[in-house]
Amino acid sequence: MLNKNLKLQSGVSLIEILVTTLILGIGLLGVASLQVASVSSNQEGFFSSQATSIAEELSSRIRASKVAEMIPGSTLTHDAYIANYVDNAGYDCAVAPVMYCRSNLGAVPDVACSDGVDDLEDLTTFDKWDVCKIAENTLPGGKVRVLSSGWRLSVVVEWDSAKARADLGQQTNINTDCAAIIGDAEKNCVVVEILP
Repeated sequence: MLNKNLKLQSGVSLIEILVTTLILGIGLLGVASLQVASVSSNQEGFFSSQATSIAEELSSRIRASKVAEMIPGSTLTHDAYIANYVDNAGYDCAVAPVMYCRSNLGAVPDVACSDGVDDLEDLTTFDKWDVCKIAENTLPGGKVRVLSSGWRLSVVVEWDSAKARADLGQQTNINTDCAAIIGDAEKNCVVVEILP
């Protein structure tokens, strides 16, 4: 009788294999869910760092362009200088500027520039178009706008936020303060304030 009992317990049953497979499968689904959430989070972090870089690039260009006020014989006022960069609706980069006159500012006018005069208008036209193209090519739905409060500028870079997967229990990571600035609750943004 002892031999008969040993014979019954010598193998693994099909039910034990199925239970083990089920437990392993549930564990792997959990790992896959975490991987998807991680990719989404990393993507939003990448967009945020790219937007910050773009905003700081435009801020640097605005500060560097201030030298146009100091060119001998310049009639440019600080208010006019600021007004060239302000655009509440967002920069439009659909049409490239006629010429890229950024490097010639203050030099002998080049007839190839838009109006034959290398002035701040040419400079800001190029800066706005160039930064707009960078945002458009780097961020999904990327857009740049500059707001003025009189004595300071706010450079706003916005993008379409990475969508969360509701079926995995994720939540979309959107800065709710952006909706008040850009008027779209589905977009995320970075705001850099400068004193030009």
